[in-house]
Order: sequence, then C-alpha cells, then structure tokens
Amino acid sequence: MIQVMNSGLQHGQVNNAMDRHDLAAHAQGACADRLRFYRSLPSGSVGCHQVIDRELRIDYCHEHHIALVRRPTGGGAIYLDPQQLGWSLIIRRTRALGLEQLLALFVKAVVDGLSSLGIVACAKHPNDIEIDGRKIATLFMACEADSVLVQGTVLLDADIRTMLETLRVPTEKLSPNGLSAARERLITVKECLGEIPALATVQAALTRGLMTALGRQFVDATMIAPLIDERANENLMAHQIDWHDQPASVLEALWKTPGGTLRARAVFHRETQSFAWVEMGGDIHLQPSDGLIRLQRWLQGVTIADMPRQVMNFFHENKTDLLGFTIQDVTRLLHILTDKLSLLAGTDFTAQQLNALMVYSPQGENTHHILSRASVMLVPYCAKPLWCKWRLRDGCTECGLCEVGEAYRLARQREMQVTTITRYEHLAATLAEMKLRGVQAYIGMCCSSFFIKRHRAFQEAGMSALLMDISGANCYELKQEEQAYAGQFQAQAELDMSVLQQVIKFVPQVRKTINEP
Repeated sequence: MIQVMNSGLQHGQVNNAMDRHDLAAHAQGACADRLRFYRSLPSGSVGCHQVIDRELRIDYCHEHHIALVRRPTGGGAIYLDPQQLGWSLIIRRTRALGLEQLLALFVKAVVDGLSSLGIVACAKHPNDIEIDGRKIATLFMACEADSVLVQGTVLLDADIRTMLETLRVPTEKLSPNGLSAARERLITVKECLGEIPALATVQAALTRGLMTALGRQFVDATMIAPLIDERANENLMAHQIDWHDQPASVLEALWKTPGGTLRARAVFHRETQSFAWVEMGGDIHLQPSDGLIRLQRWLQGVTIADMPRQVMNFFHENKTDLLGFTIQDVTRLLHILTDKLSLLAGTDFTAQQLNALMVYSPQGENTHHILSRASVMLVPYCAKPLWCKWRLRDGCTECGLCEVGEAYRLARQREMQVTTITRYEHLAATLAEMKLRGVQAYIGMCCSSFFIKRHRAFQEAGMSALLMDISGANCYELKQEEQAYAGQFQAQAELDMSVLQQVIKFVPQVRKTINEP
C-alpha cells in the first residue's frame, strides 16, 4: 500500500525539508511508501546540483519574501506558488530501472492522470509534460539507497510576472506583449478546462495515473508531521557557493549537453599542474545524487595530464547513472577548464578574461587550435550604438566611434570575414552558409545566456567556435529576449575589447585559403 496524504499550503522550505526527511527515513526503513500533495508559498526552487545565484534573482527574492529552496532532486530551477499543485512520491525501487526509465514511467503516469481530467498532454524528454509545445507540468527525481523520491508540479494557474522576475533565465520584457509571449511557453489547467477543478479532483486524477503506472494500491492516510530540523534547509543554502564572489585565480567553464548545462570551476597548483580543488554542478539528474561531490574529491591533487584517465577510473569504480549526458561530456567540461589554465601561463590573459570565453568544438579542440583555423568573426548587432545607421545592417564603416569598428579593424587585419548578426534567423543562415563554404572555425561574441539558450544553432553548424561573453545591456537581464531574437533590442551591449585583443593575437595574420593544402 502507498499512503496518500495532503499537507496543504506550506512554506517552500518546510515542504522541501519534509521531502528530505522522508527520503532519508524511507532509506532507513523508518517511513512507509507515500504520496504527499501540497502547495507552496512563493519560492524559488533550484536543483541539487545547481549554482543558486546563476539560477535565481536573489535580490528580488529577498525583497519580495520569496523563499530560496534547494531540492534534494536534480533538474532545473522553477518558481513555486499556491497556484501550483505539488506532489512528492517516495517508494522503494522494485525494478532495475535507470533514471531515464524511471522518469519516463512517472511522466507517463502524470500524462495519463491529466487525461482523466480531459487534458491531452504528452511527454517532453526527459522530465517535462507539454501540450502543443507548452509546459503544464514537470518532474524531478532523486534516489537514496533503494528509495526513490519523485517531486512534481502541475500548473493550475500561473503568475507569469513573478515567475520571470524570480528566475534568472532567458525571459521576455514585462509588458503586455512580453507577458503574452511568455505565457505562450506555458499552459495551465485553468486555460485547458476554463476553470480550476477542486484540488481533490486533480489529486485523485494524478493518484489514478500513478496507481496504474506502478500497479500498486493507494490508501488515504492522515498526514503525520515529521520531526524536521528547521535549520536544515538554511544550512544547505548557506553552504552553497556564490560564484560572483571568488578568488581571482578561479577558472570557470561550461558545456551544454542534452541533459542540461554542466558547469565547473577550479583552482590549480601551478607547480604540479594539478587540481587544488574543483567544483561541478548543473541543471542535471544523476544517481547517486552525490556523484559530482565524490568526483570533485577524487580529482583533488590529480594532474591535468592524468585527468581523463582518473575520470574514467572514477566512473568505473563508482557506478553512476547519468541522464542526458555522458562521461565524455564531463571530461570535455574539464578539458575546457584545463585548457584555460594553459592559456593563463605564458600569455597576457587574466583568469577573469578567460572566464569570458565559451568554447564549442565537436572534435574537442583546444583554444589554440580553434584560433589557428578561425577565418570568420561574428559580431552581434546589439553592440552597435543605437544611433548608428549600421546597427541593424551587416557591415561597418569603422568610424572609430564604437568598439564594433575596432573589432572589424582587428579582424580585417587578419583577413577574416566579418559579419554583423542582426537576428537569430540571420545567425542560423550565416552558420549554414559558412559550413557550405568549408569554414573550419570562427570567433564571435554573445552573452552566456544566448550560448546556452540557442546552443542548437552552434551544434547544428558543426564548426568549432570560440565565443566571447559580452557585458553591458543584456536582453536576458532586461527581459527583452523576444525583441533581441527578432533584431529589435533597444539597448546597447558592450564588447570586452581587452578579451578580443588577447584572443586575436592567436589568429594567424597570414592564412591559407580554405581549399589550399
């Protein structure tokens, strides 16, 4: 039997602490299988592997009394409020299913449950539920020993404005048109049915879906308040790293995978060329959930040369279920990190400048090799002044009144083709044309949010690239993603000329033609 309980409306940290307590107790045999329904007061919730200040607008959360919550489950950041129905299922794993198969099982259960309400939805790999491309529910999972915790939320209704302000993710401008565009990415039970059914009705539908999927009987039970250390969640949050406040010698890297964005940062022993310490995270799922923490400890003192072998040794000795990413992705992430260390030695780069570099290379090339073959520079239109008649056009007169002209000048000194990217479709078309011409590598400028959000364009192009982060006005921070996407962003970004000037030194001044042997 699986107990079904309802804990009502609670503080987000209380709901999170209850799940942590029940999962630990269940793993020790001190808690029965149970399904708990609940709602949360406004909360920003991040996955157990995420860097909190990379995912949430912490100042906004503090100012508006929005709780900060770190889930025991993986996955990405979400906003929770009373307009969402949350549920947590804790059961014993009875079949040898991996993370992907387990998540697929529970996603289907929710899809079936919603169908009994008259809502026709489908699964979106790996953990979302959508209707015509619009998300209505999401699931996250964690395991401890043989115990499985599944946390899910269903959008009954949605406060889009607060959601966008809370999450530090690509968002649209908070205007009627912008809010409408954001709403088109989500759909709610209210929108599907014209009203929100009684909570008991929705809960019963989800319970039926889970009952069918698991082949188990569910029984109503009285909610028993567990003994919870009220400081537990506060301590968890206090120990999370603020990546904005870090030593000048820390190097950072990111790598986008189908399972989420992997991030790493490290400090190295220069003399021994080894890891002094390394930290990794991301909006990912893996089991056991402390796998990255144990890998971090494993790598301390490991030399850069021995890193690939040691990563393989770790995963060989520690069976780890990775959802949507591979051991090779972890190694690629660390290669990008160690490559930055090699650039730090013997060049004029600073660690801060290197942290502004983002690498995409299907072949795993290092930065030196990418730059030695780069023949094209891509410049974002948003870095041109608003008054410039060339802002929304490809080209530049190099009048000397902005940084873009200097970028054009530096590129042309290297006989590089320079293109101003005026909108997302232009980027996709330009990359496709470059691929057809046989361009092997290129350099460009964009913000890290764009690199992550629009990573598919770089991936489909299949060419190696070194991209430099831009600063100043940012369409994601200003909530004008849709305008920027369409080439209508009305603010000016800034190119980091100190980074570009260091990067361009590695681009050959005399190059061979594409077809020259």
